[in-house]
Amino acid sequence: MLRTYLEKVRFQYPPYTTVDDFIETLRAAMPDDRKYLITDFFETLTLFDNRALSASWRETPDHRFAVTLKVSAAKLRADDKGNENEILIDDLIDIGVFSGKGKDEKVLFLEKRRITQHETTIEVVVDQQPSRAGIDPYNKLIDRVSDDNVVSVKSGS
Repeated sequence: MLRTYLEKVRFQYPPYTTVDDFIETLRAAMPDDRKYLITDFFETLTLFDNRALSASWRETPDHRFAVTLKVSAAKLRADDKGNENEILIDDLIDIGVFSGKGKDEKVLFLEKRRITQHETTIEVVVDQQPSRAGIDPYNKLIDRVSDDNVVSVKSGS
């Protein structure tokens, strides 16, 4: 889509393309279930309040690790005066599970999951004992408090 758009507007004479032209081209290329991202990223000030509430693991019979992660998520829109209003959340947000610490940290699981409620419990199975888990662990979304997105994973057995 980007290549096609750039070829279309390259060496253009007045009137020149605008950001609105670009956004409409982007919108036309997006799958229907992702069009909300254009509104969130380009047309409004959208904020998130994502938090990892708790995480635990238990060993499975096949010696893997079932991780249960409880998260909280809210989506807000701010107007031009900075007033925030909570809106319906129905978004694909990264869920991550990690082992190790610091530069030795390893990603065991990283996948987008559809979040539609304030509180959601997610279960995944990983091959190694996890140490941390969370929602939007790499802070890709504009989050009001980004340091509460990941928690330590405790043994739940």
